[in-house]
Order: sequence, then structure tokens, then C-alpha cells
Amino acid sequence: MGNLKFYLLVIFLIIYILSPFDFFPGFIDDIIAFCALWYQWRKRNIQKNQAGFSSHGPTEERKRSTPGVRSQVEEAYRLLDISPGASWEEVHKVYKEKVMKSHPDKVAHLGEELQEKAKEVTLKLNKAITIIRQHKKA
Repeated sequence: MGNLKFYLLVIFLIIYILSPFDFFPGFIDDIIAFCALWYQWRKRNIQKNQAGFSSHGPTEERKRSTPGVRSQVEEAYRLLDISPGASWEEVHKVYKEKVMKSHPDKVAHLGEELQEKAKEVTLKLNKAITIIRQHKKA
């Protein structure tokens, strides 16, 4: 039914724009009719695109509620030794403290093995803070 209304409106507007009959003399009514035609056409394309977009893949809500994502978030909080209910400021403070202790530049004078371990820990902390940031934004 929606398609029929759309096509009838489009046909009416095209005929009106092309016809010599005008409600108002000049081109102002033709411009208004053209704008209405363009608006309807654009609105329909946007609705089509949104319908197509929403049918592909899981929504953000479903992504967040999947067990894998939840376990990643829990693991990130566990890595930082902080509760999931903590504020962003608390999370960021703990993250900074842990990174300061394990940053590769802080252990540059130590052996290669410890430097590698520090690099791994820092990468894990960076990943954890990224996961928590995404979770907090959602």
C-alpha cells in the first residue's frame, strides 16, 4: 500500500511539473512540487537503506549481550583488579597506575625477558581499557 501511494504521488507531481497549468503564476509552484518530489524520493531511499542496514548482522545491543563480549568485559575488569560497577575515573586511575609499573620504558634497564613480559602486560592493559571504554560508552 505504501508503494502505491508513493508512485501515485510521484506521477502526480511529475505531471504537475510538466503541465502548463499552475496554481500560482510563475515557477514557484513548480519548484515547490519538485522539492516535494525530491523529498519523497529521498525519504523512500533512506527508508530502504535503513531497512537493508538493520537486517544485516547483529545489532549493537545483541553484540553487547553475547556471552563472548560479556566474558571479555569481565576479564578486562579482572585484569585491572576493579569491580565492574566502578566509575570511568576509577578505572582510568587504576589503569594508569598499572601501566606506570609495567611500561616497557620503566624496565628498559632490565633483561630482555622482563622487557618482553612488561610489553605483554602493557598490551593486555591497553586492550582491557579499550574493552571497558567501549562497554562504558554503550
